[in-house]
Amino acid sequence: MSSDKKQYGFTTTTLHSDRQKPIEHGSLHKPIHTSVTFGYNDARDLAAVFQGRQQGYRYGRQGNPTVSALEDKVTRMEDGLSTICFATGMAAIAAVVQALLRDGDHVVSSAFLFG
Repeated sequence: MSSDKKQYGFTTTTLHSDRQKPIEHGSLHKPIHTSVTFGYNDARDLAAVFQGRQQGYRYGRQGNPTVSALEDKVTRMEDGLSTICFATGMAAIAAVVQALLRDGDHVVSSAFLFG
């Protein structure tokens, strides 16, 4: 049985991956969202977002629509399961270190490691 899904090359997939979701305000590509904070109708909606019961954005360093679009694009480019982008290099380093190291572990690094 053959799949009806057409396979595209790397470049085509990369260029058009942001068109997989609905277009915002008629834009051909994802617009850049520079907002740091996001508003909600009431505190209950915001609390639901913070608790993970409702989708939404909380604070710019914790993600925004532009970062989500980048994560989706990288995931498609790498044919991966998911992608996480960070606002700073230190945040990326801290996430890896906290995920992999346990009490008593040691890190050997370059003197030029940011942070």
